[in-house]
Amino acid sequence: MPSTVQEFAPAASPVLHEDRLYIVNDNTTESFLVALDTATGDQVWRIVRDEVENWSTPLIWNNALRTEIVTTGRNKVRSYDLHGQLLWELRGMTGNVAPTPFAKNGLAYLTSGYPGASVRPVYAIRPGGSGDISLDPDKPTDHPYIAWFQPLLGTYVTSAVVYNDIYYTLLDRGLMLAHDAKTGEEIYGRQRLKPGSGFTASPWAYTGKIFVLSEDGDTYVIKAGREFKLLGTNSLNEMALATPAVAADSLILRTQSKLYRFSKGGGQ
Repeated sequence: MPSTVQEFAPAASPVLHEDRLYIVNDNTTESFLVALDTATGDQVWRIVRDEVENWSTPLIWNNALRTEIVTTGRNKVRSYDLHGQLLWELRGMTGNVAPTPFAKNGLAYLTSGYPGASVRPVYAIRPGGSGDISLDPDKPTDHPYIAWFQPLLGTYVTSAVVYNDIYYTLLDRGLMLAHDAKTGEEIYGRQRLKPGSGFTASPWAYTGKIFVLSEDGDTYVIKAGREFKLLGTNSLNEMALATPAVAADSLILRTQSKLYRFSKGGGQ
């Protein structure tokens, strides 16, 4: 896709790893990745990236072979070592890349899904890549570093979640899908949550359930597994756009005007 300038601001969050803070700033003038010393704030290194605006937060991927900084972008996905040296790159994402890459069970999952794009990809990446690992359209199932590829599963804003070896996708229009996280094979197709509802927050999972929060402030509780089953809905009656955070046995959830902390038993 051509690198057209839209003059959107960057939106990636910083990522902390050991004694370094890594920041991706993809913008309209000079995009870059920088590493800062966490104790002093001093710049350790900085590299220029051939990118335009992207909104995706980088992944620190601790795999069986090495630790990588994986960044998704409209021009290319790129992976760097902890010194900023390029390890591998991959073409084939859509414009306005927002979903955050993540890793589970030895694979890194990358996705983008700008509305209307002819290909809205999901890639499951194996460790050890070097150089250009872009997928050959003539050999989509024969690749040493791409475990599986889905051409139309990518999301625009929400990130997917892997739970108990199932890759769950929440489309922005409120449709849930499930695929085998190791092979990419479909487990169940599109399941509608509620007609007319939009979804910006990414799903999360624990205790055998998948949770998704709508822009209307409704949390849908879905049974994890190979069959789709909606267990219930909890409503906060206020707009909610941010992805909740799970920390210290608590769920932190933000709506338009309130911040909630939910915990077992309601303890402080």
